[in-house]
Amino acid sequence: MFNILLFQQHYYPEMAGCARRAQELSEKLKKNGHSVTVFTTFPREFRSIPGYTPKKYEVLNNVKVIRSKTIFTVGINPLLRIFSYFMYAIISFHFISRNKSKYDILISIAPLPSAIGPALAQKFYKIFHHFDVPDILPDLGISAGMIKNKLVISFLYKLEKWVYNHSNSISAITHGQINNIHNKGVSLKKLSYIPDWVDNTFFKENLELYKSEVMQSLGQFNKKFISFIGNIGALQNPIIFLKIMAALDKDEYNEFQFLFIGDGIMLPQLKRKAEELKLKNVKFVGRIKRELVPAYMNFSDILVANYLPNLYMDICVPLKLYEYAISGSPIVMGARGEAKNLIEKYDLGITVAPSDVNGFKKAIIQISNGSYEFKPKIEPFIKDFSLQNVSKLYDHVIAKKA
Repeated sequence: MFNILLFQQHYYPEMAGCARRAQELSEKLKKNGHSVTVFTTFPREFRSIPGYTPKKYEVLNNVKVIRSKTIFTVGINPLLRIFSYFMYAIISFHFISRNKSKYDILISIAPLPSAIGPALAQKFYKIFHHFDVPDILPDLGISAGMIKNKLVISFLYKLEKWVYNHSNSISAITHGQINNIHNKGVSLKKLSYIPDWVDNTFFKENLELYKSEVMQSLGQFNKKFISFIGNIGALQNPIIFLKIMAALDKDEYNEFQFLFIGDGIMLPQLKRKAEELKLKNVKFVGRIKRELVPAYMNFSDILVANYLPNLYMDICVPLKLYEYAISGSPIVMGARGEAKNLIEKYDLGITVAPSDVNGFKKAIIQISNGSYEFKPKIEPFIKDFSLQNVSKLYDHVIAKKA
């Protein structure tokens, strides 16, 4: 068994997908017998579970967590976002340098700056470094429209290649991402497929615990709930959901109620737009305890997701899709490529063209009037993507160190 040091700028009580991936992976590695320490930062309040006060040093579910303060906040401003990431990279390398004899394996979880400190440690101290890549930068930032400067893009592509060169192994969550990284000159021998996962035990236990609480909060049982749950960011182009509800805001479709559950950089803009459109069928629930999420998903009549229509997003699958899949509720997603294939393979719902308002409206009506037969293959999905099974793929990563 090994002493593992994991790097991700966001960690519990943050609710971002990368934070959740870091937490669940750390806790699973600990259960598998390894000693695990997470080096992270103090959480962003607007992206965190309400009511939790983090400490600089704490132990959460037997995982040691060390938090560092950063001057800049990861927000909508791309320049401040870059400064925040690179500040974390500098602090990370400083921490490794002071503690390099304590750890056998460094695991960094994308975005790219999380891997800079460990890559430096691999170069100068020869510590084994695994780079876990659920999101590829700079491709992701370019797709979101947050990175536009050609010089910055050129620098980030060079940095990306340097990090890959100073990673002993690299994993990605889809086969399309594997091909993306391989086409940038990385050997297939260094690459492995480790998809996102779902903790079905957590889902089942909390669904039962919080059913009645969520039922009371929903209140309007004459409504059919359409829910978007998770980070409300630019990549989801969430403005289209307001347009969909405006299109459904007619007498014959007045049974629908849309729930935005979560927070993110697009939320203030969405609230302003909803007021401008005078939408009465949209509710902003805001941040909720993670334990409530399974019940909200299960009580939703339809769960929705969307991606921007571009080639990079075609090789991605949103983390929320894995819990959507086992919720028992049909999914409507604007997607092509990997996400579309996943939904269709397991009969999880209906896919439409990305950001296609009319496509979404048609699919929602199909599900609502019963003309779409929903028979999801939940058990095969759990078999393929449970945390228990996917975590075994990390055994191959750790075996490379051994």
